[in-house]
Amino acid sequence: MALDVGRLRAEHDSTLRGHVRMPPRIGTVVERIGPLNLTHYGTHCVVDHPPLDAEDSASAVRLAEQVQASAAARAEPVEWRVFHHDVAASHLSAVLDTAGFSAGWERSVLVGEVAELDFPEPEPVGKAGSVRWDEPQAQQALDLAARTGPHRVPLANWHAMRSIPYWDVEVRVLTRRGMVTAACWLENVSDTAYAVIGGLTAARPELLAQLPLWRFRSPPKQFLVADADGEVRDVLLATGFREVTTVRSHYWNPPGEPAATPPARHSLYNGEAGRIARLCEARVGFDYESGRGRYRAPADSRRWFYGLLGGRDDPAIAAAESVIERGLRACVRPGEWVYEHRPYLNGWEFDPHRVGGPGQPSWPGSAIADEEFQFLTTADARLGTFGHHVEQTLVVFGDDLLAQVAEDLNRLLGGGTWAFGS
Repeated sequence: MALDVGRLRAEHDSTLRGHVRMPPRIGTVVERIGPLNLTHYGTHCVVDHPPLDAEDSASAVRLAEQVQASAAARAEPVEWRVFHHDVAASHLSAVLDTAGFSAGWERSVLVGEVAELDFPEPEPVGKAGSVRWDEPQAQQALDLAARTGPHRVPLANWHAMRSIPYWDVEVRVLTRRGMVTAACWLENVSDTAYAVIGGLTAARPELLAQLPLWRFRSPPKQFLVADADGEVRDVLLATGFREVTTVRSHYWNPPGEPAATPPARHSLYNGEAGRIARLCEARVGFDYESGRGRYRAPADSRRWFYGLLGGRDDPAIAAAESVIERGLRACVRPGEWVYEHRPYLNGWEFDPHRVGGPGQPSWPGSAIADEEFQFLTTADARLGTFGHHVEQTLVVFGDDLLAQVAEDLNRLLGGGTWAFGS
């Protein structure tokens, strides 16, 4: 039996609003200020919270000041969404206006029970399907998204973070004769029964037909949520969505220039990633196809054995990782990125000066291998590490990096090291 609007609104408020993804997305950090959750993306900041009670509403001025101070310290523009049905909505909007926030778009919040929704199928001349970031249709979808909106979550934000298509973000396109005519994108809200539609570039509900929501991992998705107005709102209501409230975004821009890229992100399967992979594998003469990972460590390298330690939970392993982190920060130039490459598996890339420190996202890479061969290297492979999970050895290459880490690694992992080419 379908839920009534009041139940849908209550479920939406109690589950989605104030929800904190654990662990946070790569490259993000979540800060708690009273009842507020601030998700810092490095390029912008989003404020989220459950409905404010009387005490929190009374302290709204202080909360707004704290949000602005936090965002200003990072030069991050802020978005703060205010829901019309909240008791404190009018007061909070007035506080944000006084604090210098600009009121943005207002849209209906639509919630649909997946089992109750009835989407039309694409016309015979069209085709709806999912795309990855490395496919040409993805760029066409990005171009369409940039020309439309504003959207609840700009598609460009997910692309900048390289959020994983199919599992984390689902990007759907409608094509005709090979050209993308409309696009939509959905976010998996982890640990909930919700998926959120980040945007629809046109009133084409057939994009949502036969959604592969099973890809979004457990628990199964029972609800879809969208912010919409105009024709998009009308067609979604016609498919079975119901309006539970309205929401208005408020924006504030701090002084300074925001960062152009997030501090860390997933790597794409593109030509640049392939070039870096070939460079770092050639740097140590790595041969994945041999089956056991043959390699020839270069002359400017040393090797440490960690197989006698107690695995990833051993304090010596954690300390060794910290040594590598510190060494990479000391050697990597400002603005230069480090790449975690694992053959045939997902990788990461990040700015070592913007992760791993106080108030920063966690360091996403690791040097010491658990169950896979892995590299942690600069784009030109002049310095970095190679973890060989079969031998349980850590190879560090590059004279500058060795000068930073060798003494501490000797102390932590033992002095039984090898020098090659001498």
